[in-house]
Amino acid sequence: MGDIFCHECPDPGLSLGPNPSSAFNLPDKCLVVQSEESEARNSHFVPFAERDDVVMQAVHGVLDMLDITNRQGGIQPRFNFLFARTNTVPMGEMIDMKSLRANLRRIMASKSVKPTSLSLQIGPSKTLVKDLLEKNDDVRLGTLVKLADALSVSLDDLLALPRVPIAGSIGAGGQIAYEDVGEAFEPDMSVSRPPGISGKLIALMVRGESMLPRYKDGDILYVQREHDGVLPAYIGEDCAVRLSTGETFVKQLNYGSRPGVFTLMSLNAAPMVDVEIEWATLILFVLPGAARRLGQYN
Repeated sequence: MGDIFCHECPDPGLSLGPNPSSAFNLPDKCLVVQSEESEARNSHFVPFAERDDVVMQAVHGVLDMLDITNRQGGIQPRFNFLFARTNTVPMGEMIDMKSLRANLRRIMASKSVKPTSLSLQIGPSKTLVKDLLEKNDDVRLGTLVKLADALSVSLDDLLALPRVPIAGSIGAGGQIAYEDVGEAFEPDMSVSRPPGISGKLIALMVRGESMLPRYKDGDILYVQREHDGVLPAYIGEDCAVRLSTGETFVKQLNYGSRPGVFTLMSLNAAPMVDVEIEWATLILFVLPGAARRLGQYN
C-alpha cells in the first residue's frame, strides 16, 4: 500500500507512511486522503470537495474513518450508516388520506376490530387509530405496515383508490332502482375500483335471475355518467339507459325505426321498441358476484 499524505497541511511533503495511526498527531481539522494512484505517484493531493468517495476525516486530532483493508489501492465508498427507516418517511403528501381512512374503516368493520384494540396491537398509544381516522393529516410508512400486518391485509388494500358506491340495483326486466348513497356512503355499499378506468364511477348490483345467462345475481356493473344523449359507438352494446319517461334500464341499445328513437333488447324480456332516450352510458366493467362472495375482490 502506498504512503498516505495530508491535504491542507503546512508541509505538503509530509508523509504519514503506510500506517494511518500517525494521523492522530496532525493538526485539528486535517483531511486525510489516500490517492488511488499513490503507489505510482508519491505526491497526489485530492481536494476534499472533489472527492465524493472520501470516507475519513480527522476532527480535533481524531481520525474517524479510514479503510486500509488488504491492498485495495484506493478509498472505499462513503461509510453508510444504516438507520431503521421504516417509520421515518411522512406519507401524508404521497397518499390520499381520505381514501386511507375510508379503507381502514371498511376493513376494520369487516373484521369487527375496534380502534383501541387495533392501536394496542401496533404500539403503546391507545388513540393512534382514532387519531388517524379523525384528525391526523399524516402517517408514517412503518405505521401503515404495522396496520396492514395487524389486519392481515396488504398495503395495497389500505392505500387503494377511492371505492365506488353501489348506487342502485338491477331487477326484473333490467330495470334499475337507484338508491341515495351521497358522498358518505357506508363501506358495505361500495366496491373496489376496477383496473384501468379513471373518472367518477357508479356501480349497479344485479338482483335476481332475470338477466341470465349474461348477468347473474350479485354481479356488479360499473358505469360512468358523463353526458346526455347517445353516442354512435354505443349502438349494439349493453348500456345503462335512461328513458325520457324517467325509468332506467340495462339493455342492449339499438337504433329505432326512425331518427331520435331507439329499441332496447334483452334476453329475457320483450323488446322496448322506438323509445325516446334521455341518456345512455356503456357498461364499462363487470365484477362477478362469485368473486366477491369468495373474497377475491371486494
